[in-house]
Order: sequence, then C-alpha cells, then structure tokens
Amino acid sequence: MKVKPRIDSQVTEDSVSIEARLMTESIQELVHFAQHLGKKDKIHVKKEDDIYLLDAKEIHRIYTENRQIQVRTAKDGYRAQQALYQLLQVLPEYFLQISQSEIINSRQISHLKLTPNGLIQIFLKNGDQTYSSRRYLKSIKERLQL
Repeated sequence: MKVKPRIDSQVTEDSVSIEARLMTESIQELVHFAQHLGKKDKIHVKKEDDIYLLDAKEIHRIYTENRQIQVRTAKDGYRAQQALYQLLQVLPEYFLQISQSEIINSRQISHLKLTPNGLIQIFLKNGDQTYSSRRYLKSIKERLQL
C-alpha cells in the first residue's frame, strides 16, 4: 500500500483520500481509523459527588431523564454534564441517535424488534430496552443496514 502525504499551507481543512480497487477489510479498518481521529474515547461523568473518566466502549445508552443526561453502562448509571448533541459530536461513530432524547451504542445492541406501529424496539446487552422515534427511523435503518 502506498502512502503519499501532501502538505499544502493553502488547504483550509485537513482531509484523507483513499483510492483502492476493492473495499477490503484493511481498507475498512483504515477508513474506520481515519474517521475516529479526533474523536474522544472517554467522557467525564458523575456518580454522586465522584467524577469518572468513562470509556466510550462501556456505554450502552445516553438519555435525558428529568432534564438530566443519564449515562448507562452494563453495571452502573452516571450523569453527564454536557448536552446530548455535544456528546454525539465527540463520541465515536458507532453511537447512534435514536430519538431527540436518546443516543445508543450500536455495538451494545442485543437485538431489535419491529413494532406494529412502525417503530423499532431496541434491546441492549445490559438488559435495557428502548424505542426509536419515527423521526430518526430512516437514519437508524441506514446506519444499521436494515
């Protein structure tokens, strides 16, 4: 694989271009790596009066409850200080907004169930379950390749 960095002071935004004959696993890994540059792997959360640095991979869902941002893992619940939209901007691409008040980690999905009213019921590996909203249905199906 050839790598050709090109430095140009006139460039206004950094970009990465990949040219390949086929989409191989190596190319997918490279794309994944490039997409994650600058993304946070950890976020600051609170539990009671303690502050923790939580690894994004451990997070199952982030949702709004009583005007507070709740963060759930397999074992514990925490509170985040940032707004939902701010968290979505800094978390890795495998986090998916499923409603105006909830983000889930797509890698923590156990299974899905299509409901008669057209929504998706989402079951997570920690036993939590939630529902998508109609507004986000199209983007959820695209991201999960349904």
